[in-house]
Amino acid sequence: MRLPISRKVIENRIIQTVSLAELLRLMGRSGVWVFIPLYLLAEKDANYIEIGLLFLISALASIPVSIFGGNLVDKVGRRRIALTVSPVLAVLFLVMFLGIKFSLSDLFVIGTFIVFAPVAVLQSIVDSVIVTDSTGEMERIDAFSMTRIGANIGFSLGPAIAGFAVSYNYSILPMIPMVSEIIGFFLYFRYINYNEGPPVAGKNLLSFPKNDKRFIIVSLLVSLAWFSVGPWAYILPQFLSRVDLIGYSVIGILFATNGLSVVFLQLPVNRLFYRVDEMTRIAIGLGIYAATFAVFGLTRNEILLLINIIILTVGENVISPASNSIIGKIAPPDRRGEYYGGYSLMNNFLSPFSPLLYEAMLSYLFGEPVFLWAIIGMGCLVLALSILATRKVWMR
Repeated sequence: MRLPISRKVIENRIIQTVSLAELLRLMGRSGVWVFIPLYLLAEKDANYIEIGLLFLISALASIPVSIFGGNLVDKVGRRRIALTVSPVLAVLFLVMFLGIKFSLSDLFVIGTFIVFAPVAVLQSIVDSVIVTDSTGEMERIDAFSMTRIGANIGFSLGPAIAGFAVSYNYSILPMIPMVSEIIGFFLYFRYINYNEGPPVAGKNLLSFPKNDKRFIIVSLLVSLAWFSVGPWAYILPQFLSRVDLIGYSVIGILFATNGLSVVFLQLPVNRLFYRVDEMTRIAIGLGIYAATFAVFGLTRNEILLLINIIILTVGENVISPASNSIIGKIAPPDRRGEYYGGYSLMNNFLSPFSPLLYEAMLSYLFGEPVFLWAIIGMGCLVLALSILATRKVWMR
């Protein structure tokens, strides 16, 4: 039986660097994602629909970056793009800090919240290509698991820190990701330096692998999976705070538990599913999500919610590395940026409607929590069965 994380992956300096950078980034961004919407609700009198529109516009802005950015990575080179994105993000978070600290126009907060998402998409694409370049096909589940563990250590720290920080001053939130991006720049400058091959000088920046039917089917199914499970991160904080009347600090602890569970459970999950192909893993993960969504509608007991978050994380651990690995398996080496960008394009084409849809559902069904979460869970189950039913198509 192969080990869930090989020594070769653990000792890979590039994987170590990307994992550490992900830890630092998510430590800051997770607090922004969770608590800036709550800041707008509490301090700016925003409503659920407006928050949904904010996420919608942010995701729509990411669509052109997905296709353009993926090809730009192939054309310009991985390292150059990686070293450019971090300073841009640091400036954006500085602007958000100034907007909150000095009570400037709401555009300083809303505008930077919208813009940072597409820039982060480009950063995610280049990181996926770097990880794929640096590993063999059999190592990629392990490698993406390593970067995911790093990200979720940060995710476990971020909301817990932010949950207490916002009680003092909301302006602290964007300062954390600003500093992390600066550190990440120096990490990449020092360690992300490998023979990535010559840039594809004649690359069309709007190129898309439209003739690869297997890629289209797989990307669509994976994107629909993330569309189905995405609502928990968007609406759960609002649901818990406004419907179940659970305090911010407890919400922070629940999200921290999610991050810590990734750290401790990702490797056992890899071992459990090491013989299972990527798309079947995604179907199983969707089933686990569906079960946990049902529990959110049935209880407000904090201990049960904590246990439910841990189980939800198992589903997340099953889906996440597999969704990145399978794109790398399909993509030709000289078109990895294009393929990851194409996948990101499809994902970001669907994802804008996820927060808007579920914010609307929360707005109209907040008084019927069982019905609300049952609908979301049923969507996950239908998609899981669809993936299993079309297995022969995407396995070709």
